[in-house]
Amino acid sequence: MQSSKRARTAIFLTVFVDLLGFGIVIPILPLYAQAIADHPSKWMEGINHFLGLSGAGTTPGAFWAGVVFLSFSLMQFIASPILGRVSDMVGRKPVLWISLVGSALGYLMLALTSRFEWMLAARILDGITGGNISVAQAAMADSSEPEERSKAMGMIGAAFGLGFVLGPAMAGVLSGSDFGHHLLATRGWHLPFFVAAALSLLASMMVLFWLPETLTDEVRARARSHESRGHALLKAMKRTGMPQILGVSLLSMAGFAMMEGTFALLVHENFHFHQREVGFLFAGIGVLLVIYQGGLVRVVARRIPERVALITGLVLMALSLPLLPKAPWMWPFLLLLIPLSWGSGMGSTAGTALASQLTPPEDQGSLFGVINAMTGVGRIIGPAVGTFTFARWGGQSTYTVAGLTLGLALVLALTISPKEVR
Repeated sequence: MQSSKRARTAIFLTVFVDLLGFGIVIPILPLYAQAIADHPSKWMEGINHFLGLSGAGTTPGAFWAGVVFLSFSLMQFIASPILGRVSDMVGRKPVLWISLVGSALGYLMLALTSRFEWMLAARILDGITGGNISVAQAAMADSSEPEERSKAMGMIGAAFGLGFVLGPAMAGVLSGSDFGHHLLATRGWHLPFFVAAALSLLASMMVLFWLPETLTDEVRARARSHESRGHALLKAMKRTGMPQILGVSLLSMAGFAMMEGTFALLVHENFHFHQREVGFLFAGIGVLLVIYQGGLVRVVARRIPERVALITGLVLMALSLPLLPKAPWMWPFLLLLIPLSWGSGMGSTAGTALASQLTPPEDQGSLFGVINAMTGVGRIIGPAVGTFTFARWGGQSTYTVAGLTLGLALVLALTISPKEVR
């Protein structure tokens, strides 16, 4: 295993720049998809009619925006284990570089198109190449000792948080700028998507010229050997402790995603907040995640075993989620965001560190691909369940279900024996 501060710094910056582009796209994409869907192709009109979305009072654009998001998540779910496994065999650097170039092409397609078909193709391409986070996590594991894994995974989490804090802010500035308005009015081009493409291309150049290969020739040879072949998920499930960790990853992300998908609805219903206030609150959650994963994780990792940190994070989330709808504005509500955000950061970093310790070096890429696939399923299930329960029974029911989901994850985490991990 290579321990390289340069490699860890390069991976952090690569993930940050890549997630900055992702953060730019996400706030704009639903409105963009809805605008395109207002002028549907004939096949879209047929589907609208079949689903009963062509009458008065319906919003077919919301459905097509959902199709765009689902296509990305589905392709990322499929691609993450594959990209992770390929990186085990050929190395992290070439897979990261190719996937970042693919993301740049996907954003460029979004910037230039005004047809839903090309928009869908762009999101499918970006979903396939968006599985590169698992490769970045594997590269971070390659370049750190087992006892440093929580800290290393915290760097990835900090890059995520910074990207999601700064990306949406950049999206607002770019889309509202005079040049952005000019491009859209005269060419029909979207400036934020061009910037996202440029950032992904910049990240690919950083990988090409700065990131050293973190996987040794010996480990790649073992990964290509006959003994190491097999479906990544099946192999992971055969390892002691891994079924519980994968189950925790799915359930904890599903519970957290229930909150993400309904948070704006909750604060609008309880406090009459609108997009501006919701944006500030999400930015605050991002800042809290950065504080934990960029700094506090080092303190926690030195003093608390990963299994205990995982359990603690799940307890914090399970307790804080059901309390959110009951909390009055302002300080009680804001204070609850601290255990929610830090519990999420603690659980995710400790969980990935535990999984990495249970997996040999030649299977690290496959492992993180499987973990990202599980969290991808959680991101699909969570918003679907959360929005349905919110619409049917209200916000308190949604956040109670989210808390119970975290409770199930906690039960699984408690079944992990301390003897199975270091």
